[in-house]
Amino acid sequence: MEVITNSYPIRKVEVNYDWQEIQTRYLRLYAGLVSDALEHLGYHQQCMASGIYPLTNVMKVAGPAFTAHGIATPSRDEKVHDIRLGMFKSMMPGIVQIRDTQGDMSCGHFGEISATAAAAHGCVGAVIDGSTRDSNYLIDMNFPTFCRFRNPVEAFGRFMVVDYQIPIFVKGMDGLLKVNPGDYIFGDNDGVVVVPQDLTIQVLELAEEWFASESQSRQAMATGRDPFDVYKEFGRF
Repeated sequence: MEVITNSYPIRKVEVNYDWQEIQTRYLRLYAGLVSDALEHLGYHQQCMASGIYPLTNVMKVAGPAFTAHGIATPSRDEKVHDIRLGMFKSMMPGIVQIRDTQGDMSCGHFGEISATAAAAHGCVGAVIDGSTRDSNYLIDMNFPTFCRFRNPVEAFGRFMVVDYQIPIFVKGMDGLLKVNPGDYIFGDNDGVVVVPQDLTIQVLELAEEWFASESQSRQAMATGRDPFDVYKEFGRF
């Protein structure tokens, strides 16, 4: 659904599940297991490229993607610049903002004020395929933020978000990785995985099944049992 208001369209994420329940369940898991589940289902290129990590090792993020498309530009056009303000009206509780940057390294692409505004509109975290600034503020406010590097330089006059809630492309393990609005984003200290929207529940249920098996396998291994016997019994190692 798209509604135009003040020239900035309202584009809400629509999901057919309880976002809080699904988020709680995903947050019990870890990125490697979510990636394994996708691989098992035939999806082999759903991880963002190495180097995308949280600001602190305990930060995790899970939720449907709210996409933002940015470009490097010296433009100071106020109407274009204010797209980043207009997009907040489209945010809903539980979403994870994910921004592309086209590889730009000239500035900080996301900061504490943007995080504060996003959180006030229900955003539960951010994945920036580029940099953050105001890192200590983001850490202190406990806003899960994933990035590739940090940069204190102001974005205005160097970089702008020019559209949102459209398909974007971020750096993937095997080239560019497409992210659609509503795809499920999961990230922890190992990196970020993108689950296609229609696989959100299937991947979760499979990963949960394996998580239970791994817990049993881990306990059995700790007792010194034969690894072959443990693997045969639980199927996860």
